[in-house]
Parts: sequence; structure tokens; C-alpha cells
Amino acid sequence: MSENKIKKSLSFWQILCLAAATFLMLTEAYSFGSSMGRLPLGSLLRFMPKMLENATLIFVPMVFGAVYSKKKVHPSEAFRFWIIAVVTLVLQYLVYFFRFPGRFNMWRLWGVFFPILTSTSVLLAGLVFSILAQPYLYDLQRKLTSKQNILILSTLTIVGFATSAGTMLFNYSIYGVYLILYFAWGMFLAKEKITTNIFKWTFLGGIVSFVIVLVGVAGFNGVYWYQVLSGRSISFWNRQFLNNPTSPFMVIVVITAFLIFKKTILSFTKREMRYFIPVIIFMQAPIAGGFMTPYPITRSAGFNKLLMLVLMMLISLVLTKIYEKFLFRIKPFRHAVLFLNKYDDLADIVVATWSSFKHWAYEHRVKLMTWGWFYILSFVSFLIESDNLRIQITTATDINAVIFLLGTRFFAIILTTIFLDAMFSIFYFITTRYWTSTVLVSVITIGWAIANKIKLDLRGEPIYPSELSEAANFKTLAPMVGAQKLIMIAVALIIVIAVCVFLEIKFPIKKKGSWKRRGIWALLSVLLFLTPTRFNHDGGLIYHINRGFDNKQSFRNPERDIQINGPVLNFLNYIDLQIMNKPENYSQSTITHLNDKYKKLADEINKTRKNNIKDQTVVFNLSESFVDPYTFPTIKIDKSAPNPVKFIQSMQKRATYGNMLSAGYGGGTANMEWETLTGLNMGMFRSTLTPYVQVVPRYKFYPTIGMNFDYKSAVHPFIGTYYSRVEDYKRFKFNKFEYLGSKYKIIDQKKLGKSSYNSDFTTYANGLRQINSEKGGQFINLISIQNHMPYNDWYPKNEYMGKISGDLFKSGAVKEQMATYIKGVQYTDEAVKEFIGKIDKINKPITIVFYGDHYPSILSQSYTAKYPVEMHSTRYFIYSNKYAREHGAKEKLTNKTNFVNTSDFIALMLEQTNSKVTPYQALLTEVHKKLPAITINYDGDKGFELIDQKGKKVDPKTLTSEQRALLNDYEAVQYDMTAGDAYGLKAAGFYR
Repeated sequence: MSENKIKKSLSFWQILCLAAATFLMLTEAYSFGSSMGRLPLGSLLRFMPKMLENATLIFVPMVFGAVYSKKKVHPSEAFRFWIIAVVTLVLQYLVYFFRFPGRFNMWRLWGVFFPILTSTSVLLAGLVFSILAQPYLYDLQRKLTSKQNILILSTLTIVGFATSAGTMLFNYSIYGVYLILYFAWGMFLAKEKITTNIFKWTFLGGIVSFVIVLVGVAGFNGVYWYQVLSGRSISFWNRQFLNNPTSPFMVIVVITAFLIFKKTILSFTKREMRYFIPVIIFMQAPIAGGFMTPYPITRSAGFNKLLMLVLMMLISLVLTKIYEKFLFRIKPFRHAVLFLNKYDDLADIVVATWSSFKHWAYEHRVKLMTWGWFYILSFVSFLIESDNLRIQITTATDINAVIFLLGTRFFAIILTTIFLDAMFSIFYFITTRYWTSTVLVSVITIGWAIANKIKLDLRGEPIYPSELSEAANFKTLAPMVGAQKLIMIAVALIIVIAVCVFLEIKFPIKKKGSWKRRGIWALLSVLLFLTPTRFNHDGGLIYHINRGFDNKQSFRNPERDIQINGPVLNFLNYIDLQIMNKPENYSQSTITHLNDKYKKLADEINKTRKNNIKDQTVVFNLSESFVDPYTFPTIKIDKSAPNPVKFIQSMQKRATYGNMLSAGYGGGTANMEWETLTGLNMGMFRSTLTPYVQVVPRYKFYPTIGMNFDYKSAVHPFIGTYYSRVEDYKRFKFNKFEYLGSKYKIIDQKKLGKSSYNSDFTTYANGLRQINSEKGGQFINLISIQNHMPYNDWYPKNEYMGKISGDLFKSGAVKEQMATYIKGVQYTDEAVKEFIGKIDKINKPITIVFYGDHYPSILSQSYTAKYPVEMHSTRYFIYSNKYAREHGAKEKLTNKTNFVNTSDFIALMLEQTNSKVTPYQALLTEVHKKLPAITINYDGDKGFELIDQKGKKVDPKTLTSEQRALLNDYEAVQYDMTAGDAYGLKAAGFYR
């Protein structure tokens, strides 16, 4: 009879020991160090949880070694451990992803099925390695005497500690090999008779060792920090070497505990040891902390954790009972165990397994080769989109495409492969020809990748779903592609067809499966191609699975997006963009009604306005990452350092001046730019998106403030293809776009210090040239780049180095970056002063709208939760030159200027220049005057939030009926030009 069948019921003492061990192991999923630090003797007790964790890494292998010391163990036991672990991980991750669907990713799922390879649990790995080594340890220990055994084990313990200096971190599965040592200790101690005298001395040694570790760790930790804070620490040293699984003192403590419970430990069997596998998984899996996060059942966090621990103990027990009764009755698992049991030696098992695998691989060679080919095809399609096998990760860094794609985009390539295989299944069902279907998939994939690359090179953006209708317009496409490439494509197609015919005749592959089976796969494949319609539906199952495959579209840089997501996924990501909820009353008649309504308001406003905006020169100046440094939360700049923004601060007395609410932090420049040019608002969108990439391309023409001028242009002394600016400015009907690489030369290119970016002096030199190039009125969108990240100590003789302090500026790296940033801001201040001085001398009306687009990415974005409005507020001013003021422009506005959104600039600029408005601009004027400033929800939820003139949030529920009606009008107009049918463009005079 088997051991399980003859096993009697466990005694009360055994059950108590198992329960106590389970409880202590599961507590390691929580962090109790800080809590214990608040207790009396907290400086000592706060290290206890870590001591318990390290002691567990020693004690558990010892227990397993003792229980499995009675006879040789078959290697199939290691397989049982692995299966129990995998099934437990599957169940654990299912619950975890149900609770936190946003945390799903394929790397975690990979770890579920390959826990040893992915270092899911070093303790599990150590036990698997130990079971595989057990037969050899069994023979070795029986050959040696007790003294020889203890000498070898003690020597290895001391050598392991000495060679690692107590720094060995048991975070990876490979360190599980070291745990075999403690498994061997358990095997040895299990069969050794311990005399009373030896036990007493061991017990005394255990107590002394425990005190040494308890006091020593806290003591060395104090010495370490004293040296660091006093500046005496030459280098970092391991202050917790005593509290390490390799520490001989820890080993003595654990051996003492082992000897105390030895009798009980030896009474356990394999069944109890298998029970601990799920417990180990719950304790050490990478998601252990999140999985064990207790539900707020009561108000006491401690009591909630206690309830969770009890629940997990019960779950571990239930799982063990289920596994014991059903798990290895499942056919694949049962067959695997029977197969392994045919061979007694591990080497024989490896040879037999390899032979079986080769047989299986040969039998399924067509499927494997097909999948392998589609993976290669996917990978190649990614490579085609790279720039000479380089991918630009940031604006200042690029990386080898092959290394990057294979190292970090593995699952994005796998997801592409899945879609290619689905395409193959559909073609195979229709054609019933293997090679024809394979070649069709290959041609479409490579052809699509090349087509996207051609468009990237021509326009700086990929092919969008909205452009597929243009594919039929051969007359338009042919000149873009070029005659030479068209000939090459034709020749390639002829060769492909010939190869396809040759393969079908020479190497025919018979149809696999019945037509019903192929039909089912084809139907499932069609359903798979419907899933992209839910890719962007935030919170849905498909949304989380898609993102779990690392298909994460930023929609900020189309070129980089297609390089990291590939041409197939990139296209699918644009199929169903979630932009705005459709207003209930949205229709052409609604927009026509709004045109009539606000035309009347425009007529009222225009009675007091004397200027026409097209006769003015208006400059919208986006200053990259510009923020008044004195507005950073908690910052202090030493008084000995000069004021870096002295001139811009002085504009408060001579210009409209205040705080602009940014929709981004550390990025999203084009979003604020879109708001300024259109008067529309990011807060109205359903989710995070980049209008330049996701919205504007949907329309052949897009209305901006520039359409009110006879001449409009943009100047940006940097790469112009980011955010699809080149193509979008064409949709804006801009007459010219100056950027690096354009046909219009950027003059006076001047870089400051070691920075790679053109300075603000360069920006304003080119802006001034454009101002002087036109006699009449014009609009200029002027974008700087100088203060873009990173902030790597660019500037020599930086007087702000060492002069920065504050609660958020404690680390040296942050202080250095901040000092670099502030020096850059000082240069901006000087450039702005020079620019303002020059436009004041020009005899034509010029108004500049200056604004910083967002905070620099220096402080952690986590601080925005504490300072949401502050860390989304930048400085802005609107200044009209002397000539403009002499001809009707106002010097400054004072009403509702302290906190505004970027979308308010059109209304503010028109009021300051005393210019007449269109019905749409009358709506923007009304929104600015009668509503709090509208911006994105800084709490991270969807939708917008309202900010008053003191920078405080306003509850939308407090809005009056008139304000809510105005907000609804604004929302309807924005929907019309972002997700709707652009009826406003057909309404005469609405925008222009």
C-alpha cells in the first residue's frame, strides 16, 4: 500500500505545528518592519521580519531534507512539486488579475508556467533542486561517517558565508542551488542521534547566536548610517551580513529550532511536505504582497490582515486536499508521472525526455515551422520600421533595434504572430492551400511594413485606418511611391507568385483536419480580428489583455509607436479610438443652432471691439517645460543665487499674467499646443489621447486660430516630425513650417554649454525673422526646445549648483538636475527679454502669448497626488507691443487671469488685442468668463475638473443651470471637431 493510504490522522500537536508554520510563512507576504519599529525596542524589533524570512529559507529545506531522508527519492517528486506550484500559481494569478486587471502582463503569465526559469520563488527552486540531488546526497552521506558529514557541511556553510561576505541575495532561482546545503543538513540531522549534552550546547549556541544577530544587525546598521551622515563612509558595505541565509549564526539558530522540533518533523510524510508547496507560492510569488492585500472588512488594518492570513491558511488546506485527490488523476499529469517512473536515474530521464520531445516536434513539424516563420515575419516587420536598425527610445537616445525588440518587445512580437496565424487560418480555410496561404500572409505583412515605412519617410507618420480609402487612388499614390519602387514591387510580386506555384507543386502539404475543424479555427480567427475594436476601451477585458502583451500605444510619437509596436499592432490600435461620449442632442441642426446662438453674442461683443485680428501679428510661443522655479512645491533657492526669471516675473506689471493649467506632466507638449491653437480642451476627452495623432488626421481640414489670418506659419528649431506636426500643419493650412531638416533653414543655431538642443535665442531669432518677413498681419506658432529633458549638467559655471533645497529636493541627482533646469530657465528669461525688446521697436501691432507647456520631468510624478494643481501649473503672459497698444490693444487684462487653461488663450488674446470675434470665438469668450478653468482630472480618473481663480477645485455639481448649459454647448462643439462630422465647418462664419 502507498504511504498516503496507510497514513493515520495527524495528532493535535502535528496540526498545531503545521498551522503555526503556515501562519509564520504567510506573514512574510506582508511588510511588518515599519510597524514593529514603532514598538518598544523598535530599533531591534524592526529587523525581526527579515530575520524570520531568512530563517525560513534555511529551515524549510532542512525540514524537507529530514522528511525525505528515509530512502532515495524518485525524480518524479520534483515534477510533482512543479505541477502543484504551477496549478497554484494559475489559481493565484486568476484571482489577482480579477482584483487588479490593470496589472496583467504576459511576463507574469510566463512566470506562472515556468516558475523555476523566471525566479518565481527561490525557495521552490531550491526544493526542486534538492529533490533532484537527494539520491546522490543519500548515497554520499551513507558512505561518510558522522564526523566527516558534519565537517563537510560545516565547512561549506562557513565557506559560503566567507566567499559571499554575507551579501548573497536569494532573489533568483539559481541561488536555490545553495539551499541544497540546508537540505543536506536536514538529511544529516534526521538520522543523527543527538545526545542531551550536545543538545544543551547547541541550544545555548542558538540563544547566543540569536542575540548576536538581533543586536548585531541593529548595531552595524547604526554604525553604517552614522558614517554615511557624517561623511566618513568611504564605500557602501554590507551592514546586515549577520542577517543573511548564509550567516553561520543564522544557521545555528535554525539548527537549534530544528532539533527542538525534530521529533515532530520526522513524524511528517511527503503528504505534509506537498502541502507546503502552495504555502511557499503564496509566500514568495512576485505578486504575494498584492495578492495578500486584505479587503477592508473592518476598520482595523491589522485585524484585516489577520483575517486574510486565516483565510489563506484555509485555502492552502483545501487546495492540498483537492490536489491529493484529483490533480494527478488528470490524464496529462498522470501520464507524465508514469513516464518519469519508468526511469530511476535523472540522466536517463533527461535522455528519454529529449527523445520524446524530438518525436513530438517531428510529428508537429509543420505547425512548429509555421509558427516559427510567422514569428520571424513579425520580427522582420518590426525591423523594417526602424531607422538603419536603430530605434529612438527618447529624443536624445537610440538603441540597437535587434537587441531592443528581442529583449523588451518579445510579447508584442508574439501578439503580432498570433494575428498573422489568425490571418493564415482564414486564408487556409478559403484556399485549402498551405503554401498559398503562407505566402499571402508573408506578402501582406512585409508589404504592409514597407508601405508604412515609405509613409514614415515621406510624412513622418504611419498609415491610419482612415486612409485606407485612399489606397484605391492610384494616381495619388504612384507619385508618392515613385516609378522605381513600383517596378520593384511588380517584379517582387511576380517572383512571389512563381515561388508559390513552385512550392505547391514540388512540396505539397496535405490539408490538416476536417473542413469543420478548419472552419472553427477560421471563425475564431475572424473573432480575433474583431478584438481591436475594444483595444482602447479602458477597463475592459480585451483592453487589459492587449496591454498585457506590451501593446501600449502612447499616441504621442507615431514614428516611435510603430517602431516599438510594429506595423500590424500599430494599425489595429487606431481602429477604434475612444475620443468622447456623443452628446445626446448632437446633430447638424444642433451645431447650426449654436452657430446662430453665438453669432448673436459675437455681434454684441464686436460692438465694443475695433480691431480685426487678421491685421495683427500674433505669436503663440510655447516655451518647452518652462515653469517659474519659485513655484515648485517646497523649493528654496539660496538668496545668494540670482533670480533666474526676473524679467518674466516683471511682466506681471505690464502684461496679462498668471498660471496656465497644463494637461500634462513631464510630457504631452502637442496636447497643450493643440489646445492653444483650437480652443478645445483635453479634459473633455474620455481617456488620455494625443489629438495631433488620433484626432486631427481624421479631418482633411482642421480649424485653428490661424485660419483667421491670411498668412500663418510655425517655427520649431528641432525635429519637425514628432506628433505628426508636418502633416497636421498642412491640415491647419499653415503656409510654412520651419524645422530642422525642412526646406526652410533654421538660422542662428546656437547651443548652450554641452546641451544638444538649440537654444531659445535660436528660437526667437527665427521667430523675429518670420515676423519681419510679412508686411501685413500673420499668425506664428513658435515652439522652443531648449529646456527639454534630460537635465544632465549642461551648463558650465552654473551658479545654482548646490543652491537648491526643499522637501522634494533631497537627493543629489534631483538637486543637480534642478540646478541645470533653473540655469536653462535663466537663459530663457534673457532670451525673452531680448525678444520683447526687439518687437517693441517694430512698427506694427504684435502680440505674444508666452506659456510653458508642462513641468519638467525632474520630480517624481508621484508627488502630483500631493500637489495636483501646483505641479500642473506653468507661467504664462500675453504681451502686446507698444505699437499694438497705441492702436487699440490693451496693456493687460485683470479679470479671471490668475488660473486659465491653455484653451482660454484664444479668447484672452482676442480681448487683449481688442479684436472682433467669430461665433465660435464668442463661445470661447463666454466659457472663459463664466466657467471656472477647465482641465483634465488630476486625480487620474476620466473626465475633467474645474479650477477657480485661487487654484482650488470646484465641484461640477455647484454649477448653475446657465453654466451647465454653456458647458454642454462647448462639449457639443468639441465633439463635432474631434469625434463627430465637423458640421461646424459647414456652418457659414462659425470658425472664420
